[in-house]
Amino acid sequence: MVYRPPSIFLMNLIIPPSRSTFWRVILVVIAALSFLSILDLFTSAQKLGVNISTSVTWLAGIILFAALTLLALLGLAISYKSGERLWERIEALGFIPKSFGIALIILAWIGFPLVVSNSFFKTVLGSAGWIHLLVFFSFSLAGMCGIKFFRKELSLPIALIVFMLCQSVLQTLLINIPLVTAYPFAMGWSETSRYYYPSLFLSEKIYGEQFALPILHPTLHALLAPPYLFDAPLWFHRFWQMFLRLALVGLIAPALMKRLSIKNRALKIFTGMWMILFLLMGPVYLHLTIPVLILLLGFSVHRPASSWLALLAASLWAGTSRVNWYVMPGMIAAVLYLLEIPFNGKNIFNYLLKPALWFVIGTITAFASMQIYIALSGIPNPEDFFTSLSSPLLWYRLLPNESYAFGILPAALFVPLPMWIVLYQQFRSRRADWHPVRIFFILAALLALFLGGLIVSLKIGGGADLHNLDAYFTILLIVFSYLVFARYTPEDPQQTRTAEFIPLPWGNAMSVIVIPILFLTQTNISFKTYDESRTDKILQTLQEKVDEVNANGGEILFITQRHLISMGMLHDVTLAPEYEREELMEMAMSNNEAFLARFKQDMESQRFDLIVVDPLTFKILARRRAFSEENNVWVRGIMRPILCNYRLEDSFPEDEIALYVPQEGEKVCP
Repeated sequence: MVYRPPSIFLMNLIIPPSRSTFWRVILVVIAALSFLSILDLFTSAQKLGVNISTSVTWLAGIILFAALTLLALLGLAISYKSGERLWERIEALGFIPKSFGIALIILAWIGFPLVVSNSFFKTVLGSAGWIHLLVFFSFSLAGMCGIKFFRKELSLPIALIVFMLCQSVLQTLLINIPLVTAYPFAMGWSETSRYYYPSLFLSEKIYGEQFALPILHPTLHALLAPPYLFDAPLWFHRFWQMFLRLALVGLIAPALMKRLSIKNRALKIFTGMWMILFLLMGPVYLHLTIPVLILLLGFSVHRPASSWLALLAASLWAGTSRVNWYVMPGMIAAVLYLLEIPFNGKNIFNYLLKPALWFVIGTITAFASMQIYIALSGIPNPEDFFTSLSSPLLWYRLLPNESYAFGILPAALFVPLPMWIVLYQQFRSRRADWHPVRIFFILAALLALFLGGLIVSLKIGGGADLHNLDAYFTILLIVFSYLVFARYTPEDPQQTRTAEFIPLPWGNAMSVIVIPILFLTQTNISFKTYDESRTDKILQTLQEKVDEVNANGGEILFITQRHLISMGMLHDVTLAPEYEREELMEMAMSNNEAFLARFKQDMESQRFDLIVVDPLTFKILARRRAFSEENNVWVRGIMRPILCNYRLEDSFPEDEIALYVPQEGEKVCP
């Protein structure tokens, strides 16, 4: 067998463009990003209140981007006159030693994260998306040249793709690693919930009594519970969550490639990188990867017992995870069947019987598993598990809005568009391989998941990203991979393909790869720094307040920061399990009248002698403001009952902590 280096193999994965086409695309992209960066500068200056006409620095930035735009356009114009001579001069760099190429790769690889993590860049240009992309693309071009110097046999288009994938993987790690910190208080709205709810699975060990199990995302919180088994510190809980997120999403790539029988190492590495970036883009929640992994590894149309076992196991997990994932295991099984089993003139009823049974029984199993969990959970009102079904739909979030600048519908159409173009080309060029029945039901499954994801995204509390389209993206990835790697079964057995992949034109491959990168580059790298002595003093203050209330025989409600109790950072706290912030928000958004009335009554009776929550600012927002509906239901349903009966005693705004005690005398409402 003739050995082919990975780089040579990669050159066969993609149909390269002509030299002229490649460099003209590069120049067009540079010109477009530079021009759009000028608009970003004007927008950023307006937000910061900078008068550009009097600022030398800002004027210099605009002149720099304008010059870059003109140079790129000039190069484009010259290219149509000079032809191949221009490109030959640009690429006449083969004499440069490999050591220089390695140095350039390293500098380019670390250059982008160093720039975007710089405090000045984040403060001034943190929301300037086009500038982020221009910086990313500039370092990618430098990395492309470095790879070319190091591996001269590798074409520039392939070198660019390789470097962009490697750069994006590093960016993903650098976005997640800083989340692992010993900072004692919650970082973000729901972080404390992610550490409190897992403790309920071990409540007798942690709190000394048995509490009801979580209502929201039970399987997610079960996965996050193991660190409580050995009293792990907060930083390890954060590490565990980050590790699980990256590991479980990352495992989908090798599981899918194993199913596709991809054997080439280079192909596995770079395809796996793209798959992981694509799944993290939404993102797919870590606990929802489990049913996908079970089916990819255990489902086989040729082994009925294994298939049913995998389907039932995946459905049991999915049903206990999330309502809109009830149908997902059965749908994955049905789509795998449609991809792997040809129609071959069968009776349509006989052909569709198995996938229909898998879909129906999988869905019923998922529903039953949730009912069993509800019965075992200890929650007195089963309806609390389905509050999202009664939440209002915010139809305006389909289009660009303050809560999500892209808008759910444009983003949901744009993100998979390159994949759909490839699918269309594949189906069309190989029409003889596919019976219309197979294509119809594959497309029907994708359409159903797309519409379902849109509706869930429009629920109040959603619409800020594409994570509710996770089921749609997951099956789209499976279908896309089967077609690109030619692992589907054609109608004519004589046409079974032996090629390991079907090469894609460079433009198609590049557009498919770039989409996840576009979203990834908008996320800033942030390292959490804090004054340990200051946070220790706050913890000491909280402990003193707890001791004071305990001495008077009172009761304390931690709406937020409950991990301080579950992880033993505060002592002698008797947990009041009701009214955790995420639960309160869920009930407010669904307008659960019975729950909200009970909460209001407890506030009016001043049941709690101390309430720990984030600082409460009573403010009703107009629709033009981001997440105005969520803010307003929180203000009216939760904040108002608190502020009408409690007053602020102490506040630590830098850490999002406030202490409220009962009002005395005549009560004052905001």
